[in-house]
Amino acid sequence: MLRKPRMEVEDFINTSTRLTIVITVVLLRRTDRHANYIGLFNGRPLSWNNALTTFPVNSAVGFVITNISLGDGNLPGGWQSSSGLKGPHCLWPWVGAGNSFIQSFNCLKIQPTWMEDNASQINKLRIGDLAIPGTHNAGAWRFDTEVSTVERDSFVLCQDRSIWAQLVYGIRYFDFRIAYYDFYSREEDRYWLNHNLIRVRPLVPLLREIRAFLDSTREVIFLDAHHFPVGFYHQNGAPIQHVHRGLINMIQRELGPHIASAIQFATNPGTRGPTLQALLNANRRLLFSYVDNSIVAGNRWLWPILPHLWANTNSPTELFRFLDTMIDRSPLPTARSPLFSAMAQTTPTVLDILLVRGSLRENADAVNRNVTARLKTRWRNNANIVSTDFFLGSDVTDVSIALSVERSNRL
Repeated sequence: MLRKPRMEVEDFINTSTRLTIVITVVLLRRTDRHANYIGLFNGRPLSWNNALTTFPVNSAVGFVITNISLGDGNLPGGWQSSSGLKGPHCLWPWVGAGNSFIQSFNCLKIQPTWMEDNASQINKLRIGDLAIPGTHNAGAWRFDTEVSTVERDSFVLCQDRSIWAQLVYGIRYFDFRIAYYDFYSREEDRYWLNHNLIRVRPLVPLLREIRAFLDSTREVIFLDAHHFPVGFYHQNGAPIQHVHRGLINMIQRELGPHIASAIQFATNPGTRGPTLQALLNANRRLLFSYVDNSIVAGNRWLWPILPHLWANTNSPTELFRFLDTMIDRSPLPTARSPLFSAMAQTTPTVLDILLVRGSLRENADAVNRNVTARLKTRWRNNANIVSTDFFLGSDVTDVSIALSVERSNRL
């Protein structure tokens, strides 16, 4: 039996202009039957004669870096800029594996309606029991400020797809770092998504992408105001109330009809929250978590602090050791949120940044394919949200869908 080979995407020349396709080989051997070749195809693999390129398979587990670029990766099924056809849809790169004949194949795909597609199985799950694909620093995907430089981009940009595209690919959790700049004349222009102290993109247009997606699907989205790096606090640490209030009003204005209030749906500490079916029945499919519990206390519709399992290390080995332990322990019995996020990325040191030693993308490449393997094994039963950088470098979305169905089948 051959497992489906996987395709992942990395940028191994360290720019954001060429996304190189990586084929990951994970094959199950039965006696002496295994794949001798793996190849890349324009469409569904039917014959080796149609392969763009082929590679010998020397082991049951491994990966091949091709010299073929993904390109812009236009979204199929009518999803490029608005809602399209339901269900998964393949992009142009397909991968096949086999001997004389192709025995197994797979494709790089979008999953715009995966919750609805699997509703009959997963809707009985509580949100804390789901496996949810997420993005770390989701808004840091392209600058909307001054001209960027490779040196700066290397340690600021964490994604390479828009919020709309992330949703269409199947991402359902978004880690937002929101900043406030009072030098803009219009209030809605003052809120930005940052990576730490660096402005990346204005917030309102991204909220409207989320709203458009919610308006046209039956998916549930988890939005997390994880950090407020600029403009939200006085020097003594006290919240600047009108800045927080302005953000809350903006969220209500842009996303209000879809917001699931914590007052209505929250469950007791240490529990797993409402079922997907409860959210769908009420047609409230946007949960907004807020990192400041003093603000949550005065706005009870907000969801409380969502625990982030963050290793704060630039070592992949230490990262996985930390996440193995913390995922096993989560959620804590006292946790107010039913959700928790494994932050599956390394953190560069100050010296890494000053010396331009590596990049966030290179770091993600060292982590992502191992995240996929870990989610299928060690984290299989307990992981909730798994948040990655450059999410196309892993297969977390497809694996999360399969795990959510698997967990539901146990009920």
